[in-house]
This record gives sequence, structure tokens and C-alpha cells, in this order.
Amino acid sequence: MRAAALFCLLAVGAAPAGAMPPPGWQNWPVAATSTHAQVYVPATLPSPAPVVVFLHGSGSSPEAWQSLLAPVADQLHVVLVVPKSVEFIGFGVGADDLTVSELLARLRTTLAVDETRIALAGHSAGGAYALMLAYASVGRFSGVFTLGSPYRTVLALADPDYVAPWRYYYGDLDPNYSGGNAGAMIDQLARLGVRHEEEIGAGYGHNDWPAGTLERGFGFLLAQRYRTPAGCVPGEHRLCLAGGRFAVTAHWATADGASGMAGTASARTGDSGLFWFFSPENWELQVKVLDACALNQHYWLFAAGTTDVEYDLVVEDLQSGSSRTYHHPRGTPAPATTDTSAFATCP
Repeated sequence: MRAAALFCLLAVGAAPAGAMPPPGWQNWPVAATSTHAQVYVPATLPSPAPVVVFLHGSGSSPEAWQSLLAPVADQLHVVLVVPKSVEFIGFGVGADDLTVSELLARLRTTLAVDETRIALAGHSAGGAYALMLAYASVGRFSGVFTLGSPYRTVLALADPDYVAPWRYYYGDLDPNYSGGNAGAMIDQLARLGVRHEEEIGAGYGHNDWPAGTLERGFGFLLAQRYRTPAGCVPGEHRLCLAGGRFAVTAHWATADGASGMAGTASARTGDSGLFWFFSPENWELQVKVLDACALNQHYWLFAAGTTDVEYDLVVEDLQSGSSRTYHHPRGTPAPATTDTSAFATCP
């Protein structure tokens, strides 16, 4: 799993959109991974729009699912992104994380996306890979729905801010259910604290399910909202630190007039994170918020830049409503910031 490819899966709020794509199915090539996706836009769509990324099983294709998924999307008013796995054997072998990242980035240029409702679903091996993206990467998805998923190892939860709820379906005649794959997957994720709902179809196998199963699964996804414990929504331009209490953004500018919002890198913890200005592989600014209430009744702000570019670092305490801005002028190496009295807003 290449976590770096997934840093941009969520933006702050609804991204600015271009011309609304026409309703129906569209084929979107993904040049970065030499594959494609089928993207479905229902005729009636809220703004911002919820999105479900659906991953097919081994040996299948997006086209095989079009007739099954379109009625669900029309009924529930959700955009579908259905990529083709890079390798025929299925998802998780090729650079499928990059495919998903590229598709969501392009989708944001065509319509306003509800960044709190970007969910994952999948059948068989695609369902197992959906679980890997949701829990073993920093993809920041709101929920997961799987059909007949086999077992995949998830050793730890990668997202320190949010644990996506999971709904799973198995037919009781499915070898993945009767052979123990389902039980092992359920037990593993339960130990990691993943909340789940189940549906078991009596008399059904691996590739069939009762009427309404897809509608119930997608309805479950649309009921979920990605939120940190304090309500912050992390994104490609926003870090949520200290349990999501502090929202951190940065804006840069160069001498020749170029400027922009800093991007968030995939490497982060609950208290610290990284920003980049010009390339996701070239990190420019590290930021850390620490709870020092037991020491001096303040939250501390530490930052370190490896740049001489001008920037403004903005840190907001979402609980108290207070904020601090740290300005670095262009043309000089950025000094370390060690503000041990940044926020007198304990607890």
C-alpha cells in the first residue's frame, strides 16, 4: 500500500467545480495507471454530492456492474466511481490506490463533492481492498460496505482521527462465509474498534444476494459522515491535530507572484503533520500542536520549515474559536517556531 498516493482524497469543504457532467455513465481513462473507470451521475443530485467508490471482484470489470449500480445511484442520489483494477487478478496487486486518488481528484474538478461523504464499497476481492483502503491507509473515507469479502490482514488503523463504520453482506453458502474468512475478518476489525452492521442471506452464495441488499448497503454508507472527534474535517489543505480540536492551514507565495494553499502530506500523527508547497514529494513545513495544559495551562505550537518561501501558517482552536497566524517573510530561511503560550484555552 502506497499511502503517499492517497494524501489528496479529501479536501476542505466542497471543492470548486467546473461544468456539471451530464447524467448517466461516462468512461474516464486513468493515464497514471493505464486503466479506466465508469463514473455515473444521476439525473437528480444534491450539492455537494455524496460519492461511493465501488471496487469489482477479481476478473470482473466496471461494465459488469453498471446495470446493478445505476438504479441504486438514481434512487439514493449518489455519484458512483467504479474503477477497473490495474491487474486482471484484482485490486491490491497494482497501483490501485493511485487510480482511486486520481479519479477523486478529477471528480472534484467537475462537481462539488461532499467531503464528509466519500465512501467505499466492493464485491469479493474488491471488498477486501476497500477495507484495506479504509483502515490501513490514510484515505479518510466515511464508511465501507462489502459483499462477500475474503480475508485481508489489517494490523492497525492508519487514520488517527476517524474509524469508518463497516457494513458487510455474506450469503451463508458463500465459501468466504462458511470457510471462516468472514469470521476472521470480523474478529480482526472488531479488535481494532471498527463498528459494524451485518446482513446474512440464507440460501445465497458468493455472487447473489436478496433484493434490496445493495440499497441497504448504500443507504448505510450515505448515513455516515467523516468527522474528527472535535468536528474537524481533514483534507488536502487542512490538518486536524490534537484529536481534531485544532485546524491548521498554510498559504505560500513566491517573489514572482505564484501562490497557493499548502497541501497536506500523508505522513502524520494525531498531534503533528506536514505540508508541501510545490510537490507532494517535497515537504516544506512540519507542524505540531501539543496539550501542555498540565504544565502551563496552554496548548503549544511548534513548527519547522525547510524553505525560504513566504508563508502564513494559520492555527484555529475549533473549541474556543480563537486562532493564531504565524507569518514567515520570503527570502530568509524559515526559523523554528516554539510557541509555548499559543493557546490559553485549556482544557
